[in-house]
Amino acid sequence: MGWPVYESRSRLIVHSLEASRLGDGLGEGLGGGVLRMLSRRALVLSQPGDTVVVDAMPDGDWLDFLGTIGFELGSIRVAGGDSKTIAGRIMSDESLMSELLGGSWIVEPYMGGEEIEKLAGLLGGELRAPKNALLNRLNLKSNLCPILGHAGVATIPTTVAARDDAISTARHMLNEYGAVMVRSDLSIGGHGVWKVVGEPDFERLNAGVERSERSRLFVLQPLLEVNNSPNVQYDIREDGAELLGVSAQQMSQSFAFGGNEYPCLLGDDPRILEQSERVGRWLFEAGYRGIVGIDFIVTSSREVFIVEINPRVNTSTFPLLMSKRLGKSAFRLMTGIGVDGADGFGELVGCVGEGLMFDPGKGFGMVPLMVPAGGGGGRPVLDAMIFGDDLDQVGSVCDSLLSRVAGGGLGATT
Repeated sequence: MGWPVYESRSRLIVHSLEASRLGDGLGEGLGGGVLRMLSRRALVLSQPGDTVVVDAMPDGDWLDFLGTIGFELGSIRVAGGDSKTIAGRIMSDESLMSELLGGSWIVEPYMGGEEIEKLAGLLGGELRAPKNALLNRLNLKSNLCPILGHAGVATIPTTVAARDDAISTARHMLNEYGAVMVRSDLSIGGHGVWKVVGEPDFERLNAGVERSERSRLFVLQPLLEVNNSPNVQYDIREDGAELLGVSAQQMSQSFAFGGNEYPCLLGDDPRILEQSERVGRWLFEAGYRGIVGIDFIVTSSREVFIVEINPRVNTSTFPLLMSKRLGKSAFRLMTGIGVDGADGFGELVGCVGEGLMFDPGKGFGMVPLMVPAGGGGGRPVLDAMIFGDDLDQVGSVCDSLLSRVAGGGLGATT
């Protein structure tokens, strides 16, 4: 099944991130400005005929670079209204709304929700996202086991605890299992996830619990020894679901997301494909539309479990789809790389060297997903996509990149 063809309709791509839908305290940790900046990533998903609405005009040198590697982008519009989210800014920008009202849009968001539903309704567009009730159901981790049960998929032994009972439940399970994984009902990219293996871990867990809403639930499971963490992505449409690909997630010891690698050694594992297909079928029948990511773990004893359903564009969606457009069969996504104060595409190239940038002639190299932007509440780190013909070629570029930057450590992105 191929990608949909929108012969008489244009896509309006709006990556509006609402901190309240992603995790407790996430907005304070990143800041509204940083969340709005992430709207610029949507450009690499666009094609001629699309319109992408962002918080500010992206770095011109970055856009020029994308053009030199053969990337034809959609048109760019800047939302000038006053709001914490891009969707809210669009609706309060009379000039932009007047322009958009003349189109016949398929609205493709980062994630669905009431605000983006309202925008699509005002524009008379078709929203390619799950309805708000289904989104809310999928977005809460406490609903995962019941959904997997409906789909006929095995689950990890799970306890759901109220906020005020989370610490005592974790202590009880620590005594029973020796190590516990605790997730906030609303968590993303390692934010709102804790590993408890001893008394010192309760201080971090307690701080996270206290930061959460009083009605928040917590999901507790025995901590399993994980060897791999595959991510499976689908595009679910009216005519069915297309498997976009399986990549291997790179997770830190604190469960922070650090990127993805493709192809995945377990990309053809029949257990992963069967379970993800069962969940994809359940989502389709429940009315889900749009991109979805399904996270797995493969334990040291070779057991396979689904641990998350991400009802949104995943960070790994960008390199997965970009690799197809570039005709590359391997990539690694590396997020949150410190680049010693580089601000903008030009300074970034000066820092890492032109030789590491993607060159169509050579057929490999780095493409920034997010260019570092220091000062003014910006995001002074690099999110890098490295493409090549195989993982050995990709790994060589990654090693060179990390040897040239001063910041070193990888960090989570949304």
